[in-house]
Amino acid sequence: MGSRYEGTILQSTFPAVDMPVSPFPVRPSSAPRIVRIPGRGVYWNKMISILLIGDEILSASVREGNLHRMLAGFTGIGYEVREVRIVRDVVEEIAAAMRELLDRSEYLITAGGIGPTHDDRTLEAAALAFGESPERHPQMTAFLRKRYGDPLTPMVARMANLPRGTEVLGCDEGCWPVIRWNNVFILPGLPRALEDKMSRILELLPPRERVWSAEVYLAADESIFADWLTERQHALSGAAIGSYPVVGDYDYRSRVTVRGTSREIVLAEARAIADHARRQGWLVRVGGELKGE
Repeated sequence: MGSRYEGTILQSTFPAVDMPVSPFPVRPSSAPRIVRIPGRGVYWNKMISILLIGDEILSASVREGNLHRMLAGFTGIGYEVREVRIVRDVVEEIAAAMRELLDRSEYLITAGGIGPTHDDRTLEAAALAFGESPERHPQMTAFLRKRYGDPLTPMVARMANLPRGTEVLGCDEGCWPVIRWNNVFILPGLPRALEDKMSRILELLPPRERVWSAEVYLAADESIFADWLTERQHALSGAAIGSYPVVGDYDYRSRVTVRGTSREIVLAEARAIADHARRQGWLVRVGGELKGE
């Protein structure tokens, strides 16, 4: 994950601002928004797309419990998540979404739809999406026998029918293996099982260039500085400015972040934002941590 750099680094960069050492967490009430200019998107790494599969999510029968964990894990090692999509348990819709998302991203991560019931259709859809005939995978079969006992029922046995070329990793680790086809990782939807596999996937993904982040907390509503912040992003190359309003009993109204792979660019832009906010009387604090995500 990389080392964490505490406020002492920021103190030498923002000499006129008090830098508390403890990081200030993102509040649950925050509504993130990234300031982006058409044609000037800041994408410092190849991207990941996430596909969540299940009628139960779309019908609100089950509360979705995986997305935040996945986003935190991938962005934490320097990947940018390009898109998140939720589809029904329909083979053709799952397959179409897989093809589209994989075409737009370097890696695709799916969650859900790989169990033994009639509405678990992800593996069937994967074979259709990749144009690979499903075949009985010996390692997956052995895992299922160990988990469910022998002989396998027909519905359990079909969980071992994987697209040709699929790897099954970590059968002896945790409650479920990682199913991988090239740059696609197929995960279970059960949060406990997915959490069990996230660390393994993060290890399998190639390391990316480190992303630096600095934060500025403002006692001003976004509407006051939105035009100015947009102009700064338009003129900025190599980093992304994010704006996060909050609602509630906090000592600040907005949190502005600067993220990028160049420490110098990130610090220079964050300092410019903090200096401007101080002159306007908006500055509450600067984030106490400069972190490599």
